Amino acid sequence: MTGVRCPGGGIRRWWAAPSLAALLVLLAPAAAKKPPGENVHRPDVECRTCHTVDRAQLDADRKAAKSALAGDLEARCMLCHGDEGPSHHTGIRPQKPVPDTLPLSAEGLITCATCHFVHGEQNPFGKLVRLDNSRGGLCLACHELADLQ
Repeated sequence: MTGVRCPGGGIRRWWAAPSLAALLVLLAPAAAKKPPGENVHRPDVECRTCHTVDRAQLDADRKAAKSALAGDLEARCMLCHGDEGPSHHTGIRPQKPVPDTLPLSAEGLITCATCHFVHGEQNPFGKLVRLDNSRGGLCLACHELADLQ
């Protein structure tokens, strides 16, 4: 993929070459970068941006929302967030236990939403991360430091 159009306009590129060494970069604070276009993470945005059913169906069965995700959800995240630097592989099964605070997909796979809030939830750590990563805590919730070196 060389370039994709983001909701609200703009072109983003995704150059993905993640490795365990790249995870070390996540341990250092990165410069905040706001993606262009409409913020699809607000709770009042069209649910079908990421889900396969509308808001009424999601509200009627909140547990079903986890399995009603678009099949290309990770690609949809990359439309606007693909050039924000190294990231964890997604769409893979974790090799070690994952804390309950880091939700997996209905199929048990790591997604962007495993580490990041996606509905605009309040978060004291910034960057919508679910755990404090100022000292690598988010990465170390699942990985040993030796794994990352």
